[in-house]
Amino acid sequence: NGEMISEQEVVELLPQIYDWCAKYDIPATFFEITTALAFYFYEKRETQVVVLETGLGGRLDATNVIKRPGISIITSIGLEHTRILGDTKEL
Repeated sequence: NGEMISEQEVVELLPQIYDWCAKYDIPATFFEITTALAFYFYEKRETQVVVLETGLGGRLDATNVIKRPGISIITSIGLEHTRILGDTKEL
């Protein structure tokens, strides 16, 4: 519906993410925590469609919890995150 998550919703939902991380001993990164927060927000809102961009990609990306996406779109490869991944686009 085009509405952003409100600051109040972050304040209400984020403690649950931290509780799950503590309970299951998950040393989550900032990206993983915010991804989990987004998924929890979508669940609470009973969201039907989400346009989701991956993080750095690869098998350990936090967005890989989506097992059967309705549709996947692959775009051109850019040079983002070069500090972490390097600055080449070798195949």
